Amino acid sequence: MRVLLSSFGSRGDVEPLVALAVALRALGAEAIVSAPPDKELVDLVARAGVPFAPAFMGVRDWVVWARQSGLKLPGFAAKMIPAQYDALNAAAVGCDAIVATGLFPSVAAAQCVAEKRGLHHETAVFCPLSLPSDHHRPFPRPGYPLPPEVTDAHALWALNAEHMNALFAEAVNAQRDLVGLASRIAPGREGDGDAG
Repeated sequence: MRVLLSSFGSRGDVEPLVALAVALRALGAEAIVSAPPDKELVDLVARAGVPFAPAFMGVRDWVVWARQSGLKLPGFAAKMIPAQYDALNAAAVGCDAIVATGLFPSVAAAQCVAEKRGLHHETAVFCPLSLPSDHHRPFPRPGYPLPPEVTDAHALWALNAEHMNALFAEAVNAQRDLVGLASRIAPGREGDGDAG
């Protein structure tokens, strides 16, 4: 079995995947890590002796570009998803499964690659506060505050799903359409996803 482990994020997103790659190898599977090609991440993967496949761009370069672009979150997603799709599609040759974590647009790109190639796909979430729960509120999304008067966790998580759809549905569906996959996300309410 060959597994592509994908993240577009910081060391905190990549290092657990490197550990998983080492564990998979100990069990007899092959694993390749796709991460931003920032030097410290490339070195981290190399120290573990794991094959490396670069993500579409270094995370530091992405941050600089994002600040200069003036784009809102939907615009970032529209740029990231197709670029990361191309990088992951090349890395997934010969793989049986993809495990993805990190920024949502990168995970969405990984899911598209897996579906298009007929591979098993899993999403890893390292921060439990990102998962729906009766015990905590979701994080507010840029441009989409949570109403302070709403305290029901189920209602807040449903609203969070609407906000995520409003921010990312157009970009995700555009990529899916581009590669011949059916749309999966219904657009949410209008908004610009202003990060400020």
